[in-house]
Amino acid sequence: MGTKVSDMQKNMTPGRRKGCPNYSPEFKHQLVAASCEPGISISKLALENGINANLLFKWRQQWR
Repeated sequence: MGTKVSDMQKNMTPGRRKGCPNYSPEFKHQLVAASCEPGISISKLALENGINANLLFKWRQQWR
């Protein structure tokens, strides 16, 4: 299984600030789940999905 979550909708809508997107809960959940698989690089997963690695780490902390 590839690490890129390409078949899901990011469902980005404008955030509170200009240029600050909101990602759908489904998108967040699928990336967090993918990042928990053994051997997956969180930085690489984030890069392949167009988000900052720090954001993915934040989502992982919120999920726990």
